[in-house]
Amino acid sequence: MKKEVYMYEIGEILLRLSILSSLFGLFLSFTKRVKLIETLVLTMVLSIILSNVILLKALLRSDFSLVYVINYTSKDLPLFYKFTAWWGGQAGSLMFWLFVLSIYTLFFTAKIRTPSVYTVVFATFLFFLITTTYAANPFERLPLSMPDGRGLNPLLQNVWMAIHPPLLYLGYVGTTFPAALSFEAALKGFDNNSISRTRFWLMLSWIFLTLGILLGGRWAYLELGWGGYWAWDPVENASFLPWIVLTAAIHTYHLVKIGSHRMWFFNLAFAGYFLSILGTFLTRSGIVESVHAFAFSDIGHYFIAYLSLCLIVWIFTNFKFIGIRKVRNYEIFTRGWYLSISNYLWIVLLFAVILGTFYPVITELITGVQLTTSKNYYTYSTAPMFLAIIVSSILALESRWDKAIFKINKLHFGISLVVSLIFLLITRNIFIFIGILVSLYGTLALFKSKSPSHVAHIGLLITSAGIVLTWNLGKGYEISFKPGETKDFYVFKLTHLGWDEYKGKNYDGVYAIMNVKIFNRNLGDIKPERRLYKPSEEVTSEAGILPIFPLGDIYVVIQGAEDDGRFYYEVYFNPGIQLVWIGPVIIALAGLWSLLRRKGFHP
Repeated sequence: MKKEVYMYEIGEILLRLSILSSLFGLFLSFTKRVKLIETLVLTMVLSIILSNVILLKALLRSDFSLVYVINYTSKDLPLFYKFTAWWGGQAGSLMFWLFVLSIYTLFFTAKIRTPSVYTVVFATFLFFLITTTYAANPFERLPLSMPDGRGLNPLLQNVWMAIHPPLLYLGYVGTTFPAALSFEAALKGFDNNSISRTRFWLMLSWIFLTLGILLGGRWAYLELGWGGYWAWDPVENASFLPWIVLTAAIHTYHLVKIGSHRMWFFNLAFAGYFLSILGTFLTRSGIVESVHAFAFSDIGHYFIAYLSLCLIVWIFTNFKFIGIRKVRNYEIFTRGWYLSISNYLWIVLLFAVILGTFYPVITELITGVQLTTSKNYYTYSTAPMFLAIIVSSILALESRWDKAIFKINKLHFGISLVVSLIFLLITRNIFIFIGILVSLYGTLALFKSKSPSHVAHIGLLITSAGIVLTWNLGKGYEISFKPGETKDFYVFKLTHLGWDEYKGKNYDGVYAIMNVKIFNRNLGDIKPERRLYKPSEEVTSEAGILPIFPLGDIYVVIQGAEDDGRFYYEVYFNPGIQLVWIGPVIIALAGLWSLLRRKGFHP
């Protein structure tokens, strides 16, 4: 026992050593002491990694003298989820953030040796180290070891939730480096090398954010039992906000390369970093209600102070551009003109999402009560922006830099019009007509090219088509079944085959079996579940899903049961859902392709 206590004291000492290293490093970043800065970086990074190893060891060994281990693990929790408890709680997630930042910094230091570029990096380390050490100490101990812990939140005991947070953190944390590079470039002047390096880190963060958001949607689809994947929840929006500005920054890069929009580029890169910190604040402060958020915490005061400081520095840095800002007017219908227009569209979209996200906070300040925006607010405020962005992107890729061109391929448009009219006749939904028309035309128009940008936009169009179909056609109905009973659902026949019980490692489960047929052809069985987790006594619903590619999914959730064996289900048919999962993967792979094809380029 004494050995473990000493280890946790060492963990706290290592965190404080890291604070001192980051503080000295921040001051030295304004000098030319390269060797000393590198020594401080190495000291800080190794200290953080070792302190994370100590915490992870405590989690895996179930040392219930540590408060964090008690709160997020239990004896019967599977080993895999003891590992994911590393980022499952407040203190652990901040430690994991520091761990990811440390690994990134090792690669960053190996390639970039300019002292001033580390200002933002050291400031980020210092903030998160102070917050972790003094507001959410992961090594807080009890005098005696407890017999067992509370266990990990059952909603987090899902393989997608095990992968989603690390990917999201890789995206969030990665925004530190384009912010650092663009901040230095804003002070010392942009050159092609700094622009390319900034783009590399923008792309890397954007790829991870894309995948992180995708897997978060997949987790919500499987675990929350409401048949959807995106609810415009404040914490969902928290990851979407930096994704918007990173996407805009990546498009702005092409304008910066030819000498314009440098102020835009700097502001978008820094906004990505600022919004990543803001998103972390939303998740951890408890100021908004969300199924994804951590419990209410005083940790928010630390974030507000740091965000305020970042905002002041950001505003004053912009004064650097006054008098040197280059304005270039692009001829209408050229690629530069379309990209310039899309810049404004991205910003309008950003502020629409920000307004909806912070509306509960604003209304609480004014009325004392948190009021939330409805789904319709986001639908009608963001859908036109997305449509305009997609159209401008298609036209930009089809245009030239030096000559105004506005052309529409008649064959592609004709095919798209016929298909979308068929959808209109079947669904009588104008949104589906517009969505399919634009998505299909864009895919046909861009399919001929093999460039990463074209492939990425095809992925966006595929995703858009999936969203349009699921958002407008996905519906759920409550249906009750007696054992052996068959009922019609759309063109499907659902037969309730019965139910059974089983025991998991840390839960008791019951699952029902439902067979699905279409036109007398057997498609397979669906097995929705309910689980009672120990020791928390929490109940979760595990959706039963039968993919019917390319039509969509049949999605079933157990709602309840009666003593006579009758089961009540919420049954959904989600057409086009596979497109929602496939599209972002194509986008991310295209982004990775774009990075790898730059021969001889090093980050």
